[in-house]
Formats: sequence, structure tokens, C-alpha cells
Amino acid sequence: MTDNLSQQFLLVAFLIFALIILIPILQKHTDKDITKMLFGIRSRKAPTQEEPSKTSQKPRVRNGTKNELTAFVAQLLRFTSKNGMRLVAPGTITHEGKTARLTALVVAPGGVVGVYCLGFGGTIAPGNRKEPAGKTLPWRQHINGENKTFDNPLKACQEQQELIRSAMEQAGIHTDLHVVTVFTNPHAALESSPAFVYNPKSFLQYLKEEEDLKTGSLEIHQTALKLAELAGIHSNENKKSKKKS
Repeated sequence: MTDNLSQQFLLVAFLIFALIILIPILQKHTDKDITKMLFGIRSRKAPTQEEPSKTSQKPRVRNGTKNELTAFVAQLLRFTSKNGMRLVAPGTITHEGKTARLTALVVAPGGVVGVYCLGFGGTIAPGNRKEPAGKTLPWRQHINGENKTFDNPLKACQEQQELIRSAMEQAGIHTDLHVVTVFTNPHAALESSPAFVYNPKSFLQYLKEEEDLKTGSLEIHQTALKLAELAGIHSNENKKSKKKS
């Protein structure tokens, strides 16, 4: 009995000694952790620079889509209908060889508001805070780790405002006009809030609370018809009158 135990002990000792010698050799030739393979130990592979962890990756921000713009115009149409205003869309008006490309024109009792929509996403900042009204330098966009620039929207609004006002006066429309910028992308964050620059929510709030727009004697219906004609939009009423004549 004692001899059997001694033999078993010697066998176990020999196997352990063999493993101690063989494991480093096998690992060197296979590039694998033999100890973990033998004893069922598994380790979680740490992410490398070539294979970044999926949980650490931020979702990419995209610029706006046509669907977002369409949804905003539909929202604007419902709002103007419920609040005694009229909407003319699109607001593309050509005058003296130049074209103002606005998304829409809002006709209120106190005047007309032109809506210039942009779909940029990410963090949006004026070109230079020290520049008066920021009307000359490009604006900055930080998106997906990249810095980009785009044309100054305030300057674009001013140019289109002058063009549309001239066309309105020639058409006999005498009322106040303001053209504003609306960033329709839900993933756009304005670094600051320059005057007449909005997101969809703040723009609707502006229309709702601006006293100068709510009070006035402008003939909303007729003004909207004239603006629609300037924009090349022919209403059903105009079609009926042409058929009668």
C-alpha cells in the first residue's frame, strides 16, 4: 500500500515538473497562454488603439435632412393656422435678377417674418464675438471632432431681407419685414444666442410672444396672397378668378 502511494506521489511530482518545463516552451512556440488554456481561465481583451471599445465610441452627429425641414414647415403651418397668421412656403422670390431662397414667410398682424433655415449639426458659433453683429466673418461648426466654417447666416438674411422688401414695395405690400435664421437640426447646439437666430422651439416662442407681431392692422389674407404670387405660388382663389375671366 505504501509502495503504491509512493509511486503515485512520484508520478504526480513528475507530471508537475514536466508541466513547469513544457509550459514556457509551448507558450513561446504558440504565442498563447497555456496556463489559462489548461485551467479554463479567460481574460477580457483590453481595447487597443486599433480596436477601440464600442462603449466608448460617441454616435456621429449628422447635418440635417429634408425630412427634418419638412417636419418643421408642417409644425409652422399648424402654429400659424391656430394663431391668426398665414404661412407662405416656400419663400423663393426673384426680383431684379436676384433670388431670395427662404423656407417660408410668416404673415402676422404686425408684419412679415422671413424664415431662413439651416440644417447644420454640432456646436455652432459666430465667427467672431468681437465683430459687431457678426455680419462679415464666417461662422464655425464643430462636428464629430472636426472644425468647419460656413457662410455667415446673418449676412445672408440681411441680403435676402433687402431683396424681398424691394419686391414687396413694388407689389404694393407696405409692412415691416424681418428675415431670421432657424437651425432645424435637433443636434445643433448654439454656443451663443445672437439676435434673430433660433431653433424651431425658440422661433415658435418668438412668434407667440412678440408683441409687435401680434398687434397691427395688416390685412393678413390679402398680403399672403400677394406674397404667394411673388413666390410663384398660385392659390386656388387665383385659379378660380382666372377661369371666371
